[in-house]
Amino acid sequence: MTTIVWDGKQLAADSLATDDLTGIEVCKLVRTPEGVAGAAGDLAECAAALAWLSDGAQGDAPTIASTSVLFTRGRDCFMAASGWPGIRVKGVAAIGSGAQGALVALRLGLDAPAAVNAVIGVDPATGGEVDVLRPRRGR
Repeated sequence: MTTIVWDGKQLAADSLATDDLTGIEVCKLVRTPEGVAGAAGDLAECAAALAWLSDGAQGDAPTIASTSVLFTRGRDCFMAASGWPGIRVKGVAAIGSGAQGALVALRLGLDAPAAVNAVIGVDPATGGEVDVLRPRRGR
């Protein structure tokens, strides 16, 4: 799966995507008109959700039956899991197969990129480069 982490200021994600036959690095974070977003779960659902959000959430929302999404509107973070519209997160959040480890890392004082890095090597589905996006100021 993956590890996506919100520390209250920035969203960080690993880049490893795997299935039974391959392992590649992909971008799991996007900018949206209202902030930033990251998705963990089924790769096709993740791609559809991130494309929909980056296009301003216009039209029918894509199915995310096997996917979780963290996205921001301004400085507020929301989580959608297995469906839309999403619920506002209080404080920090993590989704994906490395979520529990990342939450522990956040509680120990690490920021989002460091929390994702802490999970690499512990969660076999988390790896590759760590990408980071911050919501733009004033939104």
